[in-house]
Amino acid sequence: GQTYRTRVPVLLFASGDDLDAWARWTPGSRVSATIRWETPERTDAVAAVLDPLSEPLLVAEASGWRAAVESVRRSFRQAVSQARPEQAALLPALVIGDTSTMPAGLTDDFKTCGLTHLTAVSGANLTILLAFLLGIARWFGLRGRALNGLALVGVVAFVALCQAEPSVLRAAAMGLVGLAALSHSAQPGTGLRHLTVAIIGLCWVDPWLSHSFGFALSVVACGGILWWARPWTEALAQWLPRWVAEAVAVPLSAQLATQPIVAGLAGTVSVSGLAANVLAGPWVGPATVAGLVTALVAVVSATVGGWVGSVTPWLVEPILRIAHGAAALPGSAQAWPAEPFSLVALGLVCLVVAGLMPSVLSRWSVTLALAVVLVVAVLRPPPSPGWPPDSWALVACDVGQGDAVAVRVSQEQVLLIDIGPPAAGLPACLRSLGVEQVPLVILSHLHADHAGGLAELVAAWPVGSIAVSAADADDPALDVARQRGIEITAVQPGSTITLGEAVVEVVAGTATPGAAASDGEESSAENDASLVTRVTSGGVSVLATGDLEVAGQIAAQSSQADLTADVLKVPHHGSARQDPEFLAATGAQIALISVGLDNSYGHPAESALRRLTSLGMTIARTDEHGAIAIRRANGVLTITSQR
Repeated sequence: GQTYRTRVPVLLFASGDDLDAWARWTPGSRVSATIRWETPERTDAVAAVLDPLSEPLLVAEASGWRAAVESVRRSFRQAVSQARPEQAALLPALVIGDTSTMPAGLTDDFKTCGLTHLTAVSGANLTILLAFLLGIARWFGLRGRALNGLALVGVVAFVALCQAEPSVLRAAAMGLVGLAALSHSAQPGTGLRHLTVAIIGLCWVDPWLSHSFGFALSVVACGGILWWARPWTEALAQWLPRWVAEAVAVPLSAQLATQPIVAGLAGTVSVSGLAANVLAGPWVGPATVAGLVTALVAVVSATVGGWVGSVTPWLVEPILRIAHGAAALPGSAQAWPAEPFSLVALGLVCLVVAGLMPSVLSRWSVTLALAVVLVVAVLRPPPSPGWPPDSWALVACDVGQGDAVAVRVSQEQVLLIDIGPPAAGLPACLRSLGVEQVPLVILSHLHADHAGGLAELVAAWPVGSIAVSAADADDPALDVARQRGIEITAVQPGSTITLGEAVVEVVAGTATPGAAASDGEESSAENDASLVTRVTSGGVSVLATGDLEVAGQIAAQSSQADLTADVLKVPHHGSARQDPEFLAATGAQIALISVGLDNSYGHPAESALRRLTSLGMTIARTDEHGAIAIRRANGVLTITSQR
């Protein structure tokens, strides 16, 4: 019966029908609901983590301006909804910061080639908007205070349209800094003063920004552009047209400044990032401006907005093609250890390179020679020292938020236990292992994060057969394999398959009555029907558990099957739904967690990590270590990470 009020936000997790129930309300609406309250991590900028137990009931409608903003956003999404799915997803992300429909594969490609800043609102968006708005105003004769007033109105409208989230406020501040510093009337050095004022002001308003990697990236990128872009442009302009010099210098300075932070977050150094940003840059401005025009037109007339919206999405098509093309290159990104010493060393290297850059860029022969070296590195990446280790038995590939475990069959053959989502890191992982053939693929279940990359796999590698549970054998998702003549085999608990060095034992694979989780979601029932296998190769056994939740884990134990293994592929990416007795029954020495960095599901859960640690297991995570190889050397299990 007590009431607590706080201005600190709370984080609410919802999925399925619950998500639809919450998403239907306009931001700014007040609702009431019964929730389960959980304590957040101490470093989280939220008062609590909420798990809804009932549907939200409307208490008060959103204010008029919030409703008007949502009307513009909704009209814009509707206007571009008939475009290709990727176009319809990228354009709202680029223009109004709406990433809700961005597919995982597209997001991963943008990360790989250094274009991820385009998938969310940044200071560049505001700079483009104000440059367009003020250009039109000057053409109509506005000058002086009227022009400044219009710029202020533009900033307020931009922040409102993007829902005034902290990242948008940050983008607005950085955009104003960039616009002021890069204007022709700006004096050298003033930009850094503007930047420091913006940093202090933003951290005073929201101290939690000091914990934000996004804020750090914005600040460092802006600082890099202010400090380096102009002199580097002058150096390049000695032998290149100025517009080309600027197109190279600005993304180069931003990428070099942010590279240590990006490497710490992603564990990679983007080799294709500079070229991708230079090629994509000219399309960002027109797409952003056209998108804003489409949004405004769609509010006035849905019909006209639809006409405009049928053309505007094609302005982002070149960006999509650049992202997919660059990400597909063999050397698009190189692994880099996300450890303090390695990141400090990378930062020092970036500073040394920045110091040498003016003298390098002023010489066309040296610049072109380095460009050739960069192209060669992208097309034919250098080998990673120590990877893969000799006599590896299994490798958990880093496929983001998904599962893909390669088990050695012979020198150039592996069997795969799940294959991860589409457009993830499986192809690069298999190439690094020297894989030529995949005689067997075991799919625990057909959710996209475990089987979404099937079309990509069968198009690039010879696949012998695919083993699935009886419940999945006739699923249309497997048609892409059937069309290539690949045999689909339904396996049952107790089945055994021998392939070269590997032996596969099917432990469980049929959901028992009542196996669904207590919330009754269909996805939970499918998770609990995951095919559970124990695979042994090179003296190492791994228990692959798919996405089993508590009910499925209890069912596996009740079957009296032997669950022991050297390595446990932790169920459901380390979610909180773990049965302690099941984890203990495996007797595993190593807990392998295949999970995406900063995923929205909160995986792996702290409770799961504590349980695994209490059982004496060594935890290895793909989000922290990249691909993970396990082998037995002199009778001892060893772990080697790619990063």
